[in-house]
Amino acid sequence: MKRIPLTPDLSSITELEQALGEFAGVHELDRGLQNRLNLMLEELITNSVNYSLPSVSGPELELRLSLEDTFVVAQVEDNGPAFDPFTEAPEADITSTLADRPIGGLGVFLTKKFSDEYTYERIGERNRVTLRCRSGKTP
Repeated sequence: MKRIPLTPDLSSITELEQALGEFAGVHELDRGLQNRLNLMLEELITNSVNYSLPSVSGPELELRLSLEDTFVVAQVEDNGPAFDPFTEAPEADITSTLADRPIGGLGVFLTKKFSDEYTYERIGERNRVTLRCRSGKTP
């Protein structure tokens, strides 16, 4: 598993794009999968930076990427307060018009929709979100 420490601010989005691009090139991932991963990971990292990490001194943010069998496994880990985005984030309103929708929940909704598997774990003082997406490659 490749570990990529990220700057715990929004500049980490640029770091994500670079790391994911390199990983996708090495593993010959198709552009569609790379785009889906980028969208999901960008949403998770943005949520960590904006909501979780401001409340801690010494914020830490890390991305991990690996290819396991036929899945790309991506993990986002931070040292913010415990928060399970899959059960605690507000449900996305996907029925109202864009102007009438409340802010929140859409990134988690898209993550659930675009990943094959998603989990949250609290490990010690750290949050870890793991996404598994079929790579389309045979082992």
